[in-house]
Amino acid sequence: MQIELPGCLRDEFERRARQVYAKDSVARALVEAIELWLAQHRENLIEPERAADDQAYALLAAELERNHAGKWAVIAHGKLQGVGDSIDQVAALATTARDRLIFQVGATRPPEVEFGWH
Repeated sequence: MQIELPGCLRDEFERRARQVYAKDSVARALVEAIELWLAQHRENLIEPERAADDQAYALLAAELERNHAGKWAVIAHGKLQGVGDSIDQVAALATTARDRLIFQVGATRPPEVEFGWH
């Protein structure tokens, strides 16, 4: 694959790549840039599935609490995929989904804490 970059972009890219990576600087920087680009676009593909799974959870939460408290559940593709007595029983469900929720019904998560300096 050959790509022609505009001169000013190419010059800055090569200069910065050499600053960050001494050996094979351009190739390493290109690989890093492509990996970052792919990750960003994978995230864009995941978001609709994540929203569907969150919506399914909101609709199913009360029913799961009533009928399956303490069990493990998987929601993927916007639907309940299954319920089991252990995480091992449900771990293999919907493994090809871009997003899936695996959770113990009724378990509460500790509050999220942000660490760092402000």
